[in-house]
Amino acid sequence: MRVVSNTAISLDGRIATACYDHFALGTPTDRRYMSVHRARADAVLVGGRTFRNWPLPLVPSAEDLAALKADGFFDVEHPPVEGRRWINAVVTRGGPIAARRDDPRVERIFFTPAEGPTDPAAVAADLVRRGVGTLLLECGGDLLAQWLAAGLVDEVYVTTCPLILGGRGAPSLVDGLGFGYATAPRLDLVHAVPVGSELYCRYAVRR
Repeated sequence: MRVVSNTAISLDGRIATACYDHFALGTPTDRRYMSVHRARADAVLVGGRTFRNWPLPLVPSAEDLAALKADGFFDVEHPPVEGRRWINAVVTRGGPIAARRDDPRVERIFFTPAEGPTDPAAVAADLVRRGVGTLLLECGGDLLAQWLAAGLVDEVYVTTCPLILGGRGAPSLVDGLGFGYATAPRLDLVHAVPVGSELYCRYAVRR
């Protein structure tokens, strides 16, 4: 299974304020690219906090895909597949969380300690059994740290946005216990594209 992470961050690496306010960090262009990542994936995985902040179906926007298609954006590898169903997976320490809206294209799955192991290897194995070939991580820093530590992330997409959030304890791209210099995941830059004042970067994780 191919695992891809996609996150918008501030210039200082934050993904939200210290108060965990929910807002769109990137511009509409960033959100259009997010639709492309979702359309290429078979499943989207988030953590419980992320889903509580946005308890809606994680599916690509048809309007965003149409706009990018008109711009010729899809002349790239891994073009999105239209008219499919997506798994929306949520890893949470609590029980299932009520969604604000359902979507017939979405199968929602909750991974909780009461149901079984929630470590990345167990979740990945379960999703593979369900036929997932490409998994998109739209999770917070703690969950992304776990998947990186497990060696299961293949690519990291990062949109760097032109603002500084700061704040002691504010969530960042990768949180958790952190890595030592010797064990820190190493990445290779595949491409970097500036759009206005935003910078879109794609990294391949070294094995």
